[in-house]
Amino acid sequence: MNTTLAPRRTHPGDTARVALLVVLASEIIFFTTLLSAYFYLRQAQTNWPVAAFTAARLALPATNTLVIGLSAVSMGLSLNAVRKNHPAQLKLWLGITLLLGLAFVGLQILEFTRSGMRPNDQTFGGVFFTLMGFHALHILAGVVMLATILWRAFLGDFTPRHHVAVQIGTWFWYFIVGVWVVLFIALYLV
Repeated sequence: MNTTLAPRRTHPGDTARVALLVVLASEIIFFTTLLSAYFYLRQAQTNWPVAAFTAARLALPATNTLVIGLSAVSMGLSLNAVRKNHPAQLKLWLGITLLLGLAFVGLQILEFTRSGMRPNDQTFGGVFFTLMGFHALHILAGVVMLATILWRAFLGDFTPRHHVAVQIGTWFWYFIVGVWVVLFIALYLV
């Protein structure tokens, strides 16, 4: 009787999924650290410059929250489409997600320019732009990822059994949507 065990074969997607989860865990630690610094600095200052936002001041960030929330829905629909072998719907929903991601970036640029703050404006400006800037970099990475996945969808690379890139892309997109919701609450509502 042979007592040696044959090496277990792993699916290439398993490694990619685990790698993404490790990256997301480190990103959670990163954003948690930045938010902790923000809250520490905020409670330590008696004259925090933006203690309360007006409805007019919240309009743009709230609109952006709606835009990125809709992008999460469309990204989920793209994953559902590939699982159900609907390549045309996959391309449609990926395209919509990409457009919503670009709209989010455009609205963020508008928010940065009209906020009246600069990165070197005391503590608040520095922390605000650090948090928002790193999130913007993640969004831009997500937009590049979406464009790549969409391009591959047009090449016919995905099937119901082979769509790891779409799944990983969805996980990453959900992550950056979740980070935005936390940032919106922390920076605009609390």
